[in-house]
Amino acid sequence: MPEIFGQQFTRLELARHVGDFDQLFGVTLLTHGDGSARGVRVLQFRTGSGLAFEVNVDRCMDLASLDYRGLPLGWRSPVGPRSPWLHEADGENGLGWLRSFSGIMNTCGLDHVMAPTEESAEHYNYPHRSRVRHGIHGRAAYTPARLKGYGVDWDGDDAVLWAEGEVRQVAMFGENLLLERRIEAKAGGSSVVISDKVTSLGFYPTPHALLYHVNFGWPLIAADTSLVAPIEATPFTVHDTASTDIGPLEQAAPQKSFAEQVYQHDMATESDGIVPVALINPAMGPDGLGVLMEYDGTAMPALTQWQNLQEGNYVVGIEPGTVNAGSREDWKARGELAWLNHGDSRSYRLRLTPFADAAKRSEVESRIRRVRGE
Repeated sequence: MPEIFGQQFTRLELARHVGDFDQLFGVTLLTHGDGSARGVRVLQFRTGSGLAFEVNVDRCMDLASLDYRGLPLGWRSPVGPRSPWLHEADGENGLGWLRSFSGIMNTCGLDHVMAPTEESAEHYNYPHRSRVRHGIHGRAAYTPARLKGYGVDWDGDDAVLWAEGEVRQVAMFGENLLLERRIEAKAGGSSVVISDKVTSLGFYPTPHALLYHVNFGWPLIAADTSLVAPIEATPFTVHDTASTDIGPLEQAAPQKSFAEQVYQHDMATESDGIVPVALINPAMGPDGLGVLMEYDGTAMPALTQWQNLQEGNYVVGIEPGTVNAGSREDWKARGELAWLNHGDSRSYRLRLTPFADAAKRSEVESRIRRVRGE
């Protein structure tokens, strides 16, 4: 049964109080009407628990925002929810991706993640295309989805808010990849779940890599914020850790002239392969503010932490992915880069759960300590 304003209700009991359930929870399709976001479709979710989030239909059905009890958890860059029709995927020597980079979640892939690079295209069997150039983090994040449906489904006294869509990444004599995405949140609940399936529809071996670039900002990220995670080792960084006194676990206030810090962590998993990771700001509000991320560590064995504590670009990214640090040739040599034949699929799942009470914080911290074996 949905828990609304601290009380549980059957469907009949709720119907006696309101004439339209959308007064309490629902999914609404809107379209931006101005500026660089003009024309971008957005689905607004409200669960009735204080959880609200937006889905950018025309940007891979990624999460644009995530709010809890009126507090924003996600990061928004100066770019904002820019229209994908303005995006130049091949611009600026592979860094054009940054012209559109914003929001709490950006899907990186579907055939490349991380730094710009190029490689042989011989696997596509087209003599006039000898090389493939990959921009930073691939093309998926700014590709419009075909919206298959959205709404609220009741099952007895339980209701689920949902949306489904498809994203195609296709090139003639190149990749032909389909991302099927379903987003769910329970009425009265405080979690959003993203379930993805990537399938190759092409008839030549096609590389596949995926990374969820999940970006958190102020007021969740602040000088008092801690990363709580079952980290077993940190085998790779892109910066000299000896040159800074800011480490990965304890965050800092906005810094002048801060250079981004990137860590790759090896994570312990629960018995079912799930990895729980939390960011917690104990000083925000009477009982603190936090968010729990849960993902399938078997499907996404790599975790990258992006720490960009610059003034004006103040953000911490937690990024589960399918490949570890290194070049595409490194991934191939280590057997990490997936090669999909026609009909081959890979499935992924991500859950985000904000919380703002001491009991939930204690529960999350205890759970992660158990995963660490403490």
